[in-house]
Amino acid sequence: MATKAPTLTQAQHDAATRRGDEKANLPTALVAAALDEKAKVVRLRFRAGIEIAIPIKAISEIAKAPIAMLRDVRASQIGDGLIFSEFGEAIYVPGLLRDLFGDAFAGALGKIGGRSRSDAKVRAARKNGRKGGRPRKVAA
Repeated sequence: MATKAPTLTQAQHDAATRRGDEKANLPTALVAAALDEKAKVVRLRFRAGIEIAIPIKAISEIAKAPIAMLRDVRASQIGDGLIFSEFGEAIYVPGLLRDLFGDAFAGALGKIGGRSRSDAKVRAARKNGRKGGRPRKVAA
């Protein structure tokens, strides 16, 4: 039996749309993807202007796919996914980069995202500051 999806209020929908827009405008957002058949790589371009080429064989989800099924690659709408429509595969780009380069690289991406200053984040920081700030770490 299928479960019914929760109903969103207009305010929840609007908040989710704003979060998606903010994510799509981060410097780490993927803005373009292309398959270079000759070099056998997937080329990624990020909003910050950085471009990288990843060998197909290094991406486990598509490593054994026929090259013809990878031609229709594109970036997801909010810039966090790599979509291979014909092959039926979607890959979360921050996870892919973490798999390829390790946690330090993923941490650097998260740090950039953590610097974003949305209105909600500013309000939460002020509210926590009025309570005395972040609790001190207790030695174990």
